Amino acid sequence: NMDRLAKHGTAFTRAFSSNPVCMAARHDLLTGVSARHHGYWSNNKTFIKNPALTTVPRLLTQSGYQTIAIGKMHPRPDREHHGWAHMHNMEELPNCRENDAYLQYLQREGYGHIRCQHGVRPLFYHVPQVSQVPEEHHGSAWVAHEAINHIKEDRDRPFFMFTSWVGPHPPLYAPQNYFDQYRDRALPDPCGSPEWSNSQTPSTPENIEGLPYQRLQEAYFASITLIDTHIGRILDALEETNQIDNTIIILMSDHGEMLGDRGGYQKHVPYEGSAHIPMIVCGPGIAQGICDTPVTTWDVSATVLETSGVTVPTDHPLMGDSLRNIAAAHSDRTIFFHNGQGRRRYVAAANRTHKFIHWYNGGEEWLFNNQQDPCEQENILDQEHAITNDLRQACLTFEQNEGIAQNVENNAFVNHSYQSPNQHTCSLHPTWSSHQYPSWTNGYSTEDLNLIANEMRSCLNNESVFIHTDPEWRNDAINAWTDMGGDATVIQNIFQEADQQSKQ
Repeated sequence: NMDRLAKHGTAFTRAFSSNPVCMAARHDLLTGVSARHHGYWSNNKTFIKNPALTTVPRLLTQSGYQTIAIGKMHPRPDREHHGWAHMHNMEELPNCRENDAYLQYLQREGYGHIRCQHGVRPLFYHVPQVSQVPEEHHGSAWVAHEAINHIKEDRDRPFFMFTSWVGPHPPLYAPQNYFDQYRDRALPDPCGSPEWSNSQTPSTPENIEGLPYQRLQEAYFASITLIDTHIGRILDALEETNQIDNTIIILMSDHGEMLGDRGGYQKHVPYEGSAHIPMIVCGPGIAQGICDTPVTTWDVSATVLETSGVTVPTDHPLMGDSLRNIAAAHSDRTIFFHNGQGRRRYVAAANRTHKFIHWYNGGEEWLFNNQQDPCEQENILDQEHAITNDLRQACLTFEQNEGIAQNVENNAFVNHSYQSPNQHTCSLHPTWSSHQYPSWTNGYSTEDLNLIANEMRSCLNNESVFIHTDPEWRNDAINAWTDMGGDATVIQNIFQEADQQSKQ
């Protein structure tokens, strides 16, 4: 069904997340402006910097559009609507059942006992997991179900609908039949050398060493196929209601996934696996074909507002341009993306062929020719001086105007002395992965702890089990469990059984 969209629209082959983590990218999309204005430099735990900040849905609602948000939003607090007229949210870690429409749905359907509704995160974050509910009640199906209801019922006014799936995101969690479609299939090999990455990266993706890579890749493709199925249901509903021909559809992701590239996993880094995202636009007035002009998350916000004819306030200048105009022009441009603050921060610029990255940890700089070196193995910084200087200057200007201004002095970056990335901050099992227990129960009763423990044990019925063996990490995991009132032997026994399985 994603191919179905691409066939009738423009596929942008050089699309990047403006900030390749969930919360930051989603706030860039929500507002159309940079973190300097909304405050999300990464996955912050704070509220938006300015609650009255102009947002895309607020402008559309004020202009008479029916605005609907469905699925993963990632605002803080969970129910902060930012101008949506209708909000049916489905968060990864909601703070209570009453704030999460999907949790309420599961309770109504007889699945209120499930505590880890999107897969078990503590201990098993990187373990492929079979869904605890039938497909028709899976979160991916629920997003489509809610979208179809609005498509069929709310037809009096023009609408703007934001449908957002949790996947494909760890824990990779899908019905068994989707895993079966990719079982033992030949899939693409990881891109790039882990040795090169580990020796030269000021901030690393999570190390994939020790994981059953084939099974993880199968699970990732299974998750995508599950979502693709339910995208098809939404497209069918638009066709059945004769709305497909006057609806602009944009398909994109908030970030990518390293999935073994350069020996890494997850997101946040500026490599292609993490920062490069899918982007397809189709609908009336959209050219059909492929466009290799660089585009980014901010361009989606600009496209929605330009297409709707909404006037953007002069005190809220957008970062992006209309994708419709970009596709028509097919000219080169420079786009920017960034992540983090302090020593872990980087800022990057990309044009049609090259990508420049500046790391503040030690002042490391890289230049890649993505056409000739798609796996980004050769740093050609000293070979392409003109391109390096142009993209470096573009990054300096971006940082001065839209990034962290104090990071630039006298038209030069202000760097931190180099420090090796903390092994648990950037490892396969960062410290937080032992803490992410469901918190929506408003306290952990004996019943809650038993249900969570049973869901963790269910992950052991999986040949792909791998749990970090580092004593410090394991002690931290045990302490997190006992802090909630749990018995330490529960986690110790899970470790013991997982270790036995991994040796088989």
